[in-house]
Amino acid sequence: MNYRQMRNTLEKMANENHEDYTKALISFEKGINDKDALDKLYTDYMENDSMSLLNDEFDYMIDELRENGQLKENATIQEEDNDLVNVVGNIVGDVEVVERENKNGEPFKVANFSIVSNDENGDKFYTNCSAYGEKSDIPKEFKQGDFVKVFGQVRISMDDNGKEYSNVRVLSSKLLKAKEQMKNQVEDKDSVLGAIKKYKAEEQIKPSDKKETSKEAER
Repeated sequence: MNYRQMRNTLEKMANENHEDYTKALISFEKGINDKDALDKLYTDYMENDSMSLLNDEFDYMIDELRENGQLKENATIQEEDNDLVNVVGNIVGDVEVVERENKNGEPFKVANFSIVSNDENGDKFYTNCSAYGEKSDIPKEFKQGDFVKVFGQVRISMDDNGKEYSNVRVLSSKLLKAKEQMKNQVEDKDSVLGAIKKYKAEEQIKPSDKKETSKEAER
């Protein structure tokens, strides 16, 4: 399927159910799976005429939901069929890249890393992930603190003492936001909010200015 066919398909989906289409795009692009949060984001999006669908303003809105406790972090792991999961969270520590050999003696790389997320009670839990071969090209560049999304298959193994371990074999991965971007976003958010407050303050002053002008004209 080429991009034109995909575009026609997307256009058809948007026309049939614009609300779910919009929520699906936000969920895919921003890694949000919490239904209540998606409802809120969709409502805010529809009320903002100047906001395009794939807009950085969503990052501010998502952060605000998270700060206000309106985003359930347990939605960061969403189970699919056949032990497939979507994992969203922050990278913990450094990504370990090692070289292995397949049966034919051909070398390939493996990127091992961990993601920290929060459950519904706000408690942290960790997911160990491994990306093999070409699948390691993106995650090998992840840095500690990066906000990422991973789709993969859960693998269960057991050691000699009978202790069970789980690991997600990465099928696809995406950097949602680098740690540095998150730092800059806080500064940008403050400056944007400051500009909005300043604009509102100026708008509140204008009516009184107009009244003074009209009074002077009457005199």
